[in-house]
Amino acid sequence: MRNENLSENYVRKPGTEFHSVEAAEPDSKKSIPCAEVRTRLLRKFMEDAPFQPATNLWRAIELPVLAEAMPKAGRGLDVGCGDGILTRILSDLANANWQLVGVDPDGAECALARDSGMFAAVHESGADRIAEPDGSFDFAFANSVLEHIPDLPPCLAEVGRCLKRGGLFFATVPSPGLHRSMTGPGWTRRISRAEYLAESDRRLLHFRYPSVDDWSLLLNDAGFDLDSARGYLTARQVRRWERWTNATGGLLYRLKGSQSRPIEIQRSLGLRRSLPKPLRMLGGPLAWLAGSGVLQDDSADPEATACLLVVGRKR
Repeated sequence: MRNENLSENYVRKPGTEFHSVEAAEPDSKKSIPCAEVRTRLLRKFMEDAPFQPATNLWRAIELPVLAEAMPKAGRGLDVGCGDGILTRILSDLANANWQLVGVDPDGAECALARDSGMFAAVHESGADRIAEPDGSFDFAFANSVLEHIPDLPPCLAEVGRCLKRGGLFFATVPSPGLHRSMTGPGWTRRISRAEYLAESDRRLLHFRYPSVDDWSLLLNDAGFDLDSARGYLTARQVRRWERWTNATGGLLYRLKGSQSRPIEIQRSLGLRRSLPKPLRMLGGPLAWLAGSGVLQDDSADPEATACLLVVGRKR
């Protein structure tokens, strides 16, 4: 369900370290994830998925925020698990010992997830019909997934059904700040800002941008209380992502007639591959080009950022 995924060949090799968020904090004090963790992630992402630099930048900022908030152990439900690659990286960052079940509507992604070794089970289905018993999970999470679901309330209710009372649901999602932070079409595109943003949403398959107050209502209707909400992805980071996504995925999307999903374009062009071993040294320079000057930016203010980490607690 994640519309732009990392290489399907990701395996954590001996000597490859992502360093948990805790490990990056010598005094074990919880804080906003540091630039060093993001830089390590971005370099690895560029080695494994060099053809999607914009997504790599976004994920390098997003994943440490999610990892810092999540529990270290328990039975968890990965909503929109994709191929399992990001879940493995998330688990490494959180230094977690999870027992996971994945759910995703894409059969090809589910097959890769089953082969990843991350999941006890993977269900090929939408999040509105999860083949698991009531109250069978300690926690659930959806990493950049909920914005892609056209009819969200039934999915939130179904996740709530699967959680134990008091269980937490973690979701990373774009907020209204994404549109506010984007630069716009520029002089090369003869379209209005409104048309540009609408085209971007169609390409990214973004159906909504709820505010914190909107999430409180959505979660309440599904049987959750809003436990917390924090922001991430600053305006400068959004604009750097925007330049890269327009030059890569955005350009391919228009060349393909503005019809195909990003993951379909990647598959058709054979772009879901890591760099050959002799070229993996290019991961560092690519990471520098994408992230230089913005990886150190930090803000947790929901009003000053473009994304939210929303945490709901099952009543």
